[in-house]
Amino acid sequence: MFGEHDIIKVTGRMVWDSQANPAIEAEVILENGAHGKAMVSLGNQGDAQWESEYINDRLSEAVLFEEALDQERIDRILLQALEDENRGKKSVQAVSMAAARAAGAGLGLPLYRYLGGTSVPVMPVPVMTMISGSDGEMEADFPELMIVPHGAESYSRGLRMGAEIYHCLKRLLAISGYSTSVGKEGGFVPDMKDAEEGLGYLMDAFQLSGHKPGVDVSVMISINKEQKDMISHYLTLTDRFPICGIFNGLWKEDSEGQCQMIKMLKDRFLMASHDYSHANGAVISLEEAGTVSNALNMVEEAIKAGCKVIISGDRGETEEDFLADMAVAVGADYVKFGAPCRGEWTSKYNEMLRIEEFYNKRKR
Repeated sequence: MFGEHDIIKVTGRMVWDSQANPAIEAEVILENGAHGKAMVSLGNQGDAQWESEYINDRLSEAVLFEEALDQERIDRILLQALEDENRGKKSVQAVSMAAARAAGAGLGLPLYRYLGGTSVPVMPVPVMTMISGSDGEMEADFPELMIVPHGAESYSRGLRMGAEIYHCLKRLLAISGYSTSVGKEGGFVPDMKDAEEGLGYLMDAFQLSGHKPGVDVSVMISINKEQKDMISHYLTLTDRFPICGIFNGLWKEDSEGQCQMIKMLKDRFLMASHDYSHANGAVISLEEAGTVSNALNMVEEAIKAGCKVIISGDRGETEEDFLADMAVAVGADYVKFGAPCRGEWTSKYNEMLRIEEFYNKRKR
């Protein structure tokens, strides 16, 4: 006889992501009728038809009649079912996410409470993309310039500040004759020569929207062109602008430079990286983790290492909002979901608004 939380059906189907690329969706149904769905983009690579059939033919058989409440076991079985190192990983991720959502539904709990328990969390601070340099016609020296509304009294207020700054920045760019089209992360893609020019426009947008630079809102940056002395370059930028964080500040191969950088600058700003052995900020994504339980374990390891936790969206995205629930559940310090623009990003930001509203009602 089946338990009420046992998996009785798994379905895979092909859907589409925000870039008109094929994506996959997994759906998991439990014995008690609860079900959960999750979407994962394949980017511009992968065979969505093959992946969906892989879910229907291989992964569904692997987890059939397993208890969905045991996420570690479900994920371990899914990974063991991988037959090809180059294919199937996104299918595993989708089924893992769908199983977690179904398990929560089976207990009558929203995903963030199933993953994180009933304690009232501190909402993460949104890190919102404003300018995307590498999407422009000329390859600028920065992929992204992001804002951090750390002075906001609530998550919802911080998100609103980001939207206000975004619209002011759009007007300033248009007045200056720059394009206001947006890139994959939702940030504007003006043809700017370097980060300093973009940061100057952000400072003007802060002032125009009525928010004080360095007090209400600061900046995080990422650089993609190696210079002779990157540490000096970062120090020069932080002397001129209210920069509170840098993403992937040095090349992965430069372990010596990374050690030197973290020793010199760890008290000055956040240095975030997927490899946080030489950083004080851990960037964690489901794409990198592969499964829900792996992502949760990575968060735990990062916290033990004394790192701030940044839950980040993947390179290819859909309107899937799983990451918003996970970020709140693990008590992440920041979420990096792109600009307050484009449905694949606002779906996540809006889900966090609903979660904050729920906990605010509980407090009252």
